Amino acid sequence: MSAFQISAAGVERVAELEPLWAAMHVHHGEIAEHMAPTRDVADSWQRRRKQYEQWLAEDCAWLLIAEREGTAIGYAVVRVEEGPPTWAVGELVAELESLAVLPAARNGGVGAALVAAAREIATAAGAPRMAVGVAHTNADALRFYAREGFAPFYVLLLDRPDGAG
Repeated sequence: MSAFQISAAGVERVAELEPLWAAMHVHHGEIAEHMAPTRDVADSWQRRRKQYEQWLAEDCAWLLIAEREGTAIGYAVVRVEEGPPTWAVGELVAELESLAVLPAARNGGVGAALVAAAREIATAAGAPRMAVGVAHTNADALRFYAREGFAPFYVLLLDRPDGAG
């Protein structure tokens, strides 16, 4: 497998992320058992694209794109915001909002390189800690993030639509 490079990008490259988002969305659909149903991929992408564009325009987020031979094979979006009022984890905290790697490029160090680049950005922005949200059914992602030094911190619970326990 040939080498890849990671570069910072701006809002002008967000449209290139659609196939990467779609691949991640398909994966989310596959692991969504006992979770909420996923949105239509086109609707999901339009919603996320709008968020990316807004965050990048506000200068509170950074886009990193991993490329091989001029083709995007992975990306990460890291956003920095105020730290939580309860937990003393820093005045600023970074959140890895998205990390996607095309299936054919997985297990080649792309994800780890994107996490390392995101950490560098977070540190430079003054955020000593970085968080990432992962679906509880995504065993591969949970193992990956554990290898990258992440540990469980906070659990987000969602009630059932019918109110049943």
